[in-house]
Amino acid sequence: MNVETGRQTSFASWVGDHASTMETLDFQLPVDDLEPLRDIIGSAQVVALGESTHHMREFYQVRHRILRFLVERCGFEVYALEAPFTQGQVLDTWVQGGPGTVEQVAADGIALSLGQCRELHEALAWMRGRNRTTAMPVRCVGTDLPGAAASPLPALEELADYLRWAAPEALPVLEEAAGVVRRFDDPVIFVALDRYENLPPDQRDVLTGALSRLMAHMQRLTLVQRARGHGAEHDTAMWHLRGAWYLDHLHRANSTEGFESASTFRDLYMAESVLRLVEGGARVVLAAHNWHIQRTPALDSQERPLLPAGAHLAAALGDAYRAIGVTSSLGQTTTLGAPTPERPHGAWYAAPLPPPVDGSIEAAFPTNRLWALADLRAARPHVHDAASFQHSRMADYFLDLPVFEAFDAIAHVSRTTGTDHVLEHATG
Repeated sequence: MNVETGRQTSFASWVGDHASTMETLDFQLPVDDLEPLRDIIGSAQVVALGESTHHMREFYQVRHRILRFLVERCGFEVYALEAPFTQGQVLDTWVQGGPGTVEQVAADGIALSLGQCRELHEALAWMRGRNRTTAMPVRCVGTDLPGAAASPLPALEELADYLRWAAPEALPVLEEAAGVVRRFDDPVIFVALDRYENLPPDQRDVLTGALSRLMAHMQRLTLVQRARGHGAEHDTAMWHLRGAWYLDHLHRANSTEGFESASTFRDLYMAESVLRLVEGGARVVLAAHNWHIQRTPALDSQERPLLPAGAHLAAALGDAYRAIGVTSSLGQTTTLGAPTPERPHGAWYAAPLPPPVDGSIEAAFPTNRLWALADLRAARPHVHDAASFQHSRMADYFLDLPVFEAFDAIAHVSRTTGTDHVLEHATG
C-alpha cells in the first residue's frame, strides 16, 4: 500500500463520516437541510435527479424536495420530466395557470402512468401556486418522444396545426406520413410497436421518406419564419417533427436491433430537448430514471454501445452537468406488468427489494437514517475503493456500471414503498 492509499478510507466509512443525513421527506417543510447541495451542483446548468425504479413514493419525495431547493435557493427555472415533449405541453400550460385538474393534466401529459400519484400532483400544484406570486415562474416540460415510444401521430397533429397557417404547401406530405401512422397508431407503447411490426416494408419507407421531406422543408423555412416574427412557433413545430422523426427510426431499429438498442433514440431526443432549454438560457432540473441520467455509456446484451441521455449531456456540457442517482436498500421496488383493460399502459406491481450485493453502491450506505446525500466527487480523493463499486440497483436486479464515473452524487433512501398507483400483487 502506498502512502497516499494509506491515508484513504473505505467509501462506507466516508459515508458514515461525511454524507449529509436528512430527517424529513415532507415536501412542505423548509429545505435548509439541503444546503450541502450547493457544493455538489456548483455552477451547473443541468442537474439530473434519478430513480432506480419508477413509481416509488420516497423517490418522488426526494426529487421534489431537491427541486424546491434548486428553484428557491439556486434559481433553477425548468423542471424537465421523463415525459413526452408533445403531450407534456399540457403540464406547462397548467402550472402557468391553465385549465383542468392536476390529476387529469398529469395523466394526459406523462406516459406510462408515471404522473398518476399524489406525490407528483403535489409538486405540480406547488409550481402552479408559486407561479401565481413570483416574478420568476418555473416551467414544467416533457423531454421525451411522443408517447415515450408509442405513436408519432400526436406530434404530427401539432405540426399540422402549424402548417395550416405557416406552410400549407407541406400539408400533403404531412398527410402522406399521417396516413401510414394511423395504421399503427395507439397511445400504448406495446400496441404501437407490435402494429408497426406488421407494416409492409414499402409503407415504412413511405413514412420515413415523408418525414425526411418535411424535415428538409421545415428547415428551409427557419430563417423566413424568424424574419416574420414567428421563430418561436416554428422552432416548437420543428421539435414536434424531430420527435416524430426519431420515433420513426426507433420503430425501424426495434425491428432489426431490438428495443434495448432502439430505445436510445429516446435518450438522444431527451438530451437534445434539455440542451435546447439550456441554449435558451435556462437552468434545468431533469427528472428521469437513473439509467437515463448516467454520464457513462453502457453496453447492450450483444456488447453494442448504448448512449444514455446523461452521456450526451455530459459530452455537451462537461462540468455544467450533474447527475444525482437516487436509490434505496430496504422495502419495496416496482416492476411493470402486462397491460390490462383497466391499465392499458401496463400495471405497476410492488415487489420485494433484494438486499444490496457486494460491489453495489447501496451496500455502502447505512439503513438507520431516513435518507442521505453523498457527494461522490468530494469522496473520490479520500477513498481507496471507488473503483470497486460496479453495480447499482435497477428495479428488482442490479445493473453493471462504474458508479463513481456514472454519477456525481447519490441520494440513498433507506426504505422505499410504492405510490398509491402501485398494485400489491399481480392477479390472474
